[in-house]
Amino acid sequence: MSSAPGSRNGLRWTLSVEQQRVDDVLLIEPHGRMSSETSPQLTEALSIAIAHGESRLIVDLAGVDYVSSAGLIALDALSGRVALSGGRLVLCGLSDPVRLVFDLADLLSQFTVVSDRNAALELFGAGR
Repeated sequence: MSSAPGSRNGLRWTLSVEQQRVDDVLLIEPHGRMSSETSPQLTEALSIAIAHGESRLIVDLAGVDYVSSAGLIALDALSGRVALSGGRLVLCGLSDPVRLVFDLADLLSQFTVVSDRNAALELFGAGR
């Protein structure tokens, strides 16, 4: 039995990425599991946004229940790209398991992390 991409033991691990604009802030909403097989979807969405000049980005991880090291590496690299372009990337909505992964990897301090989408939008003065 062969497994589909993004699967383990025959169970499909998927990630969908939605985007929404709030004023001049781009809100990226991944849903599912961020693994080595699925994190390229988030990387592509954010890379396109950065290439189009987006510099105020929020990644709302409330819909993500798992992040592998590949997902962490992708987010860290993208955060660096945003910072180099003079922009800012804010993470929000980290569930306890996702927050623990960031904490164990000692990456929480590398990001601006707030509790939820409203707090993130407040940082940018958006959505009022």
